[in-house]
Parts: sequence; structure tokens; C-alpha cells
Amino acid sequence: RAPTHPPISSTLIATSVHSNYIQQLYKAYTHCKDLLITKVCNPNKPNCPHPPTRNSWWTSKLPSSSTQTPLPKLPNLTMVRTKLNPSIPLLLRLSTVSNHRSIFVIIGSKSSNTVPTLYSLMNKTTLQRGGVLWCYKNELGFSSHRKKRMKKLKANAKRGITSDVTNDEFDNFLTQTEVEFCYYKDSQRVLGRTYNMVVLQDFDSLTPNILCRTLETCAGGGCIVICVDKVNSLKQIYGMTMDVHERYRNGGEEVKPRFNERFVLSLKDFGGLVVDEEFNLLPISKSSKKKLEQGEDAMSGTVVVEKKKTDQDVELEDIKEQLVDTPNVGTLLSLTVTLDQGRALLTFLESLTDRGRVTVAMTAARGRGKSASVGLCLAGAVGFGYGTVYVTSPSPNNLTTTFEFLLKGLKALKYEEHKDYTVKYSKYKDGRGDDVKVVTGVEVHRSHKQVVTYLPPSNPSLFHNADLIAVDEAAGIPLPQVKAIMGCSDMVFLSSTVTGYEGTGRALSLKLIKDIRERNKKKVLRESVEEAISSTKGSSSGKKDSALHESRWKNAASAAANSVASVTGGLKEIELKEPIRYGKGDPVEKWLNNLLALNQNEKVIKGRPAPRECELYSVDRDALFSYHKLSEQFLQRMMSLYTSAHYKNSPNDLQMLSDAPQHRVFVLLSPTAEEGGEEGELPDILAIVQVALEGNINKKNVEAQLARGQRSAGDLIPWTLAQQFGDSDFAKLSGARIVRLAVAEEVQGMGYGSRAVEELWRYFNGDVVNLRGEGGEDSDEESEQE
Repeated sequence: RAPTHPPISSTLIATSVHSNYIQQLYKAYTHCKDLLITKVCNPNKPNCPHPPTRNSWWTSKLPSSSTQTPLPKLPNLTMVRTKLNPSIPLLLRLSTVSNHRSIFVIIGSKSSNTVPTLYSLMNKTTLQRGGVLWCYKNELGFSSHRKKRMKKLKANAKRGITSDVTNDEFDNFLTQTEVEFCYYKDSQRVLGRTYNMVVLQDFDSLTPNILCRTLETCAGGGCIVICVDKVNSLKQIYGMTMDVHERYRNGGEEVKPRFNERFVLSLKDFGGLVVDEEFNLLPISKSSKKKLEQGEDAMSGTVVVEKKKTDQDVELEDIKEQLVDTPNVGTLLSLTVTLDQGRALLTFLESLTDRGRVTVAMTAARGRGKSASVGLCLAGAVGFGYGTVYVTSPSPNNLTTTFEFLLKGLKALKYEEHKDYTVKYSKYKDGRGDDVKVVTGVEVHRSHKQVVTYLPPSNPSLFHNADLIAVDEAAGIPLPQVKAIMGCSDMVFLSSTVTGYEGTGRALSLKLIKDIRERNKKKVLRESVEEAISSTKGSSSGKKDSALHESRWKNAASAAANSVASVTGGLKEIELKEPIRYGKGDPVEKWLNNLLALNQNEKVIKGRPAPRECELYSVDRDALFSYHKLSEQFLQRMMSLYTSAHYKNSPNDLQMLSDAPQHRVFVLLSPTAEEGGEEGELPDILAIVQVALEGNINKKNVEAQLARGQRSAGDLIPWTLAQQFGDSDFAKLSGARIVRLAVAEEVQGMGYGSRAVEELWRYFNGDVVNLRGEGGEDSDEESEQE
């Protein structure tokens, strides 16, 4: 490969003492100019002297005499092609066959330059073409504007400046591929979207929330690329300072990045490959390489594998055949892919035909087809004659899939655009300041005026007088707004994710749906009891007829017991389990759920000891996040208890629990916890207490910040009281704030939470002996308290 050189200026040639020698170099450069543009030079071509390399161009000495000197002998400048590791295309091919996602972690300062190569390899294994999502912090390192980039290339070509092979390949990738760039801070808007490739740049700015939002947008057969561009080895990630660590430093304490270490250790089980910027496999990918070789042997060299029909597929086909002649229903049902999606659509359409007061709540994990089901349901509402339909979500970009399937459903129902309906588009500013054009409404005018339009959830008063309200990604909307929106219509459809990223904030399932269920239960019970009492009549009209009263009480109790089966009359719950966006058993989904402890494991607590006999234990965070088998099992139980007991969680809580230097974790266990059970069995966790050590702030620092009206992150209680009462001496005190107290759902209300707080009080007052002795986090706590 020939190097690139700047053009030689005519002034240099005219004023140089050794003009003959430089003129020969200039002729050699201009003669090979066309060949330099193509990046390939043939050294054996006659009369084709090559320019020297970049280093020798400026360092080689000119001859002392002014006589003409022959050009120096140059090396063979041919393009060197390196052989690609066969595991890389093999992973892409196997992912395409199994409809799973492939993932690469690329280490090196130029890791982003490998993206065009991976995209080209991915396109060779699949016929599906899709967009690319490129997420970053604030600087790409190149221009994302196509016109500006082409203008710069043309200007460089006029000046004689040519780029190397890597730059040309990268420019072609950006020019010919549909790439959507997104700031990390705006990653919320990609929820509900689907891409064939996801690229994550600026690893030090990644958070668990961003990781969940972006990785789940990749479709099956697609590729995920995580670029770690500020290190040259995996070991350097252990000590890497993340952007979020700035919030954890209270008083300049050192942050120990346990989360990064656990992330690196989990790469041996994530089913992908860890390579450097030259596609050399790193030793941590040995286990993944063996699995790929086993998968290749099982595939026996075939590229296309026929998908076998399951029992669910056969049942879905039977339902479609039975309802093929049903107006609207059969047509829309033919667009469903899985049995769960078909049943959900039938439930939606059944509620539309009843036209009663009903709330349908559909919950599922990511990639199960919730947004598509809502879109088909809206098409059914148009077919059934609903006039005013409002749709809402955290952002209009989240409704891309919903409106896409709404238009597909209308087309299947023989609606024609411009003739029967009109699509409304609107422009919204994204985080980069660019205008994003999205679909925000559909106006139907076949028989009468019908409107399906998007409204922002921040203003619930706009939703009044709606025939139907559909709320997509309801977990991303504040709970008070969702409740206010639901009160604006008799028929409300809710769709949300309750596992994975959005599922960690279980306000929808723990609060909203539970309240609807309880309210509906009370209503049904009251109506049943009143009907039973009014229908019971005695033989006499006397007020002292005891037999009549006993008969009414008996009938009322019987009606209350029998009304439990009819409680779900005003609330219908749907759950989708089978994935659509990618195949079942996707390794990336499994790895992400294990890494961020997103699995909700229902662990049945065997015993219920007396609270006064239970003991409080301090958890060593170094051991908890060591990625040991037993440590992982204990961590998964802890986070599952957090999720089931609290309605406001996020994956970022896991990183704060692991890295924040001021935080401590305590668990309440049964008195027989240390006796041990079966091999590999861990004790049941009755309660968890997460504590943040606060205070001990310099008085001068407090007075200086209060004078400017500012306050540092963390130390919530000292700063709040000092700011409220103007007392700078209070911040000098030290204390402990309970950040979170979670009790297992099965034993709530039995006194275990009170016991945990009581033991914690005794611990910080020195009444409980530290059995660990010297060292560790516990000894640090004692020294701070002293």
C-alpha cells in the first residue's frame, strides 16, 4: 500500500538550492498520482519511480553538490492483506441461522474503524438490510453530516490529498449506509426501535441503563459492537474511571470500579468475541471459540436451516384458519407472528367489540411484539368505527413500530393512502439539535372522520372525550400521569415492559395494575353483596325477623366468595413470552440479564423464624461482585428481592451498589444461616438494608458552597439541613442514611424490616461485635464512627 503525501509546492521547487533533485521527486510524485489514489502501486512497472516513505521524505539528506543525483532506491510498497480469523465470520453466520444476535467487544484506540468491516461481513451472511444505531457521548471523531463530509473529500482531492484504504472504506460505509447517530443522554428515544447493527462508542460513558436501552434494539441476526477505545488491554478496564464515578466521589474518596471488573469477567460467558482493532482474538475468547467450533460441526456446513414448526405455530395456524372469514379479525390476525401475539390481538379486538369500561394491560419482556400488537389493535379500532383514538408514549420516536403496523393493518383492511386516509408527520428536535421526522397521526375519511393521533403524556387534560386511549411503554411515563390519562376514557390499553430495563421500575405492575385490580375487586364484591341482599326476602316484613337477617348474611358471604372468579371483568391482563425480534434462547439476552441481575427469580422462603432470633450480616462487596458462582447466585437473589419489593428501581442501582465508596449493604438472615444446608445452597434473604455513610464535611467548604447557593452531590441529609436552617456546623457530624430497605414479598408485615433497622442501630452504636476483626469495609465503618 502506497503512503499518502502532501503536494509539493511550486515555491519550494523554485527557491530550493537543489532544484534538480526536487524536480525529479515532483515528477515521480505526479507520475504515480493516479496510482496513489487507488492505494496500489506496482513497483515492477517500468519508468515508475516511487516517492519515498513519509519518514524518509523529510529526513533523507539532500546531496551536497548541485548536480543531478539519481533517486534513492525505495522499498517494495505493495498492499499487504491479513487473513481474518475464521471465528469472526463463523459467529456472524451462526447468528444468522439461529436468528440470534452476535456481539463483539473491540479493544484499541482505533476500534471504531473496524465497524465497516463487520457490517460488510454481516451483510454477506444475511439478505436482510437494516439501519445502524451509533451511540456516543458527545464527540464522534468524524463528521456525521454527509454533505459536509463529501465537500471535504472533494476539497482534499483538488489539493492532491488522498486518504488511505481505511478512511475510504469508512467514508463509503457512512455514505452508503443508513446510520442513525444518538447521544447517550438521548438513548431513551430509541426504545421500541429496531436496528440491524448497534455500535456503542465511548465505553467510559456507558451506564447499565444505556446498555439495556441500546442492546435490546438490535434484531436477530444483527451485530452489536462495543468499542473500548481508551485502553489497549482488558486489564486496563479494571481501573478505568467512568463518568458516573464523579457523582460517587464525596470528599474526594477513591472509587473502586468493581462493576468494570465484573463486566470483564463476564465476557468469557457472553457468547461473543473479544478482539483487538486488527481482529486478533484475545485469550478471554477461548471458550467462545470452542462453542463456535461445536456449533459449526452441528451445522454440518449448511448455511440455510429450515425452521421447524412448534406446537405453538401449529395452534396459531389453526386459529387463523378458523377466523379467516371473520371481518377485520381474520385479516389482522394473519399479520401476527407468534401465538402469544395472536391471543393478545384477539383480546384487544374482543374488548373493542364489547365497548364497555375496560382496561387491558399487556406486559412482556423486550422484543416480544408489544408495539406491533398495539398498532394492529389501532387498525382494528378504525375498522370497528372508533372515531377518536389517542396514542401516547414517553417520546414520539417510541411509536415508530406502532404506527408502522397501524399502516400495515389499514393496508390489509383495503384502506388506500390519500384516498381513504392521510398520514401526518411532525418534526422533533433530537439531542443533537437535528430535526427528526416521525409519524404522529393518521386521519381516516372513508365513511366518517376518524383520527388516530399522538399526544404527549405530560398534559393529561388533552385526552378527554377519547373513545380509546393506547399507552405504549407505560413504564417510562411517571405513574401519576398514567393514572390521570386512564381517567379520561372508559377504554384504555396499556403496553409496557416489566422485565429487563423497564421492568426494574415496576411501578406499573406493583402499583398501577395492583390498584386497578383491588379497586375492581371491591366494586365486584360490593355489587355482588348488594344484589344478594336485595334478592333475599323473608316471609314477614317485621324488623326483628332474625331468620331473614341470617339468610341475607349467608347469601352475602356466599356471593362474596363466588365473585372472586369474576373480579377480572374490568381488567384484562396479557403477557407475551415468546420473542419476535430475535430467536428464543438468545445468548446476548441471557448475558445481559445475568450481568445486570435483571432476572426476577421467585425464590420461595422455606422457613419463617421469629424476627427477634434473626441476625444482621454485613456483605463484603469485593466478594459479592467477584463473579464467583455462589456470589453471583447471592447477588441475583438480592437484586430480585429489590425488584419485587420496590417499584422504583433501575439497572444503575447495581453500579451504585458496587462502586459507590460510601455505600454499605446488610442482609437479615435466619439464625441457622451459618449452619449450612445442602452443598452449594445459600441461606434465604429475609431483608436487605442499603446504607450510605454521610457527613463529616469541612465547615469552610460548606460555607463557601452555601454562599454561592450550591451543594455537592451526595450527603443528602447534611446538605439539606445545612441549607434549610443555615447551620454549617451540622454538616460536620457523621451519620448513616438508609437508602433502601427491602423485605421479601412473602414475609412482609411480619416484623423483619423492623428487626433489621433495630440491629443496624445497635451495630452503629457499638452494641454488636464485628466478627470479621481487622480489615474490610466493616472495620472502616467502626473507625469512622469512633
